[in-house]
Amino acid sequence: MARKTAYLTIDDAPSRDFAQKADYLISRGIPAVWFCAGRSLEKNSDIMADAIRKGFVVGNHSYGHPQFSDLTVEQAYDQIRRTDEILDRIYAMSGRKRPGRFFRFPYGDKGGSTHSDFFKACSLEGRKHKEAIQSSLRELGYTQPRFADVTYPYLRKAGMFDDADWFWSYDVHEWSITKTEPTHGVGSLEKIFERMDETAPEEGRGLNTSGSAEIVLMHDHAATTEYFAPIVDRLLAKGLDFRLPEF
Repeated sequence: MARKTAYLTIDDAPSRDFAQKADYLISRGIPAVWFCAGRSLEKNSDIMADAIRKGFVVGNHSYGHPQFSDLTVEQAYDQIRRTDEILDRIYAMSGRKRPGRFFRFPYGDKGGSTHSDFFKACSLEGRKHKEAIQSSLRELGYTQPRFADVTYPYLRKAGMFDDADWFWSYDVHEWSITKTEPTHGVGSLEKIFERMDETAPEEGRGLNTSGSAEIVLMHDHAATTEYFAPIVDRLLAKGLDFRLPEF
């Protein structure tokens, strides 16, 4: 049986454990796109340039990791532009050509709703705000791959592949472990594994189905470093074939 294609994306990098995680992915033959906050990139330029030389792709995750629904369009533009300039410098340091300009919103908040409800219609004002931020991204040259093999109808219907930013199809939820009230009850590694075994493709849990590739979301948080390798191993055990998208 053919293995299922997956694209690994990791938000909130680089943490103090970034190098450890990057080395583990290399040992397992897994490429990844790391979405990084500018304030963290500034402190770790050398290590990120080295990661680029090793084949990783580094994307923009804003400068200060705000909720974009709480920003003006001008503030949103500044968050994107500041980190864009840092990324240009880091790619220049690496000696590698930047493959493109790639962005992911913190919390997945595209700027249309203070509640970040991705799949419900927001107000007219919220839609205008979201589209203005999308225009800012496009003005700065940001794009996403076509992801033609990610075919989930709910994502297509929501227009996720019409936007300039990257979204995801499967959220590992390891970030939930450290919460006082874990989201969806995911408060342990065991619960992460149980969620991986669920089959509800139209609700973001389609690892066990065929027919669509996956954009997998993880996070580079120091508080969850101990779970990183076990999660990666379990994803591989699911038969996922990790690769970079065509840019």
